[in-house]
Amino acid sequence: MKNDMLGVIFSENPEASMGELTSLRSLAAVPVGGRYRIIDFMLSNMVNSGILKVGITTPVNYQSLMDHLGTGKDWDMDRKDDGLYILPPKDTGESDVEAVGGIERLAGISSFLDKSQQEYVLVTDCNTICNIDFDKVLESHLENEADFTLVCTKVKNLTPKEARKHILLNVDESDNVTDMHVYPGHQVTDLSYMHMFITRRESLMELVEYASTHGKHQISKDILLPAVLNDQVKVCAYEFNGYRKKIDSIQSFYKVNIDMLNKEVRDELFGLSVDNPIFTKIKDSVPTKYAKTAEVENSFIADGCKIEGTVRNSVLFRGVHVGKGAVIENSIIMQDAEVMENCLVENVIFDKGVILRSGKKLVGQDTYPLVIGKEIVV
Repeated sequence: MKNDMLGVIFSENPEASMGELTSLRSLAAVPVGGRYRIIDFMLSNMVNSGILKVGITTPVNYQSLMDHLGTGKDWDMDRKDDGLYILPPKDTGESDVEAVGGIERLAGISSFLDKSQQEYVLVTDCNTICNIDFDKVLESHLENEADFTLVCTKVKNLTPKEARKHILLNVDESDNVTDMHVYPGHQVTDLSYMHMFITRRESLMELVEYASTHGKHQISKDILLPAVLNDQVKVCAYEFNGYRKKIDSIQSFYKVNIDMLNKEVRDELFGLSVDNPIFTKIKDSVPTKYAKTAEVENSFIADGCKIEGTVRNSVLFRGVHVGKGAVIENSIIMQDAEVMENCLVENVIFDKGVILRSGKKLVGQDTYPLVIGKEIVV
């Protein structure tokens, strides 16, 4: 059963607004957690669930994503049969990647879906950070004899602004989805769709073809909602109760990284409490060097760093240099960045290769961190 499900991951999300972090890379390729990329979590979840074939749709700026994924070897997906497939965008004449909806993306990979042999297909966004067993979702799908199974999670006390970012579900005692509210103006139920669903591959292809030839764009509004409202289609829900965060803004990206400093969250996310590790591209780097003047507290420090100053409640990626007298607090510092002597950095996100000159002070807010773009010298 495990080998009878195909995975499809969307590496871009038009609803995400990540500013500088996605100006030169796809959403899926954004670094997170010291040594990972966003795509690592969903791809690892599929691999751990026994899915042997995964297709990843790519936006226009997908070079960074391809460099990271390579042949899929680090995820044990470099296989003669099945394995990892990078699916470049179909030339539709659209210059703006955000103009392309989920239905267009699925229509663009119709040949990939058609040539696949798996009976079921799992379709997900890339930007939900969680550790989930999709094999259990498939088991639930089969037990319920469902046409669609939607993965959902409980949400509480959503403001009207937050509710408009959620697709909320009404679910009865038998796990049947009785109604779907697509980005409502207020919270009408406590179950939120996580943009992950399972259905039969051939059925999905038929629905996508019909929708695309009738000018439809959104999977949730134009495929799933009509299915929920159709008495002849059985749509069920699978509730996921673990840690999950959707990275769709600078604030959510910052929150996820800071959450990883919590041991309970870290143990769950990286499979330390269960046997579901998160895989990533392996790099051979020297160990981090800590000078006698270094002070580090409650932080992620990747390999290849040189720490001479103070680091608190922060995430440092590979090759970061922190100079003497420098203080970094509540910040995310990406690969090969350098904070020179006697600097103060607080509530800040540095993209790769940023250099902060000696004596500078950068302070953001925990609710709105300051972002410094790639390879900028301050």
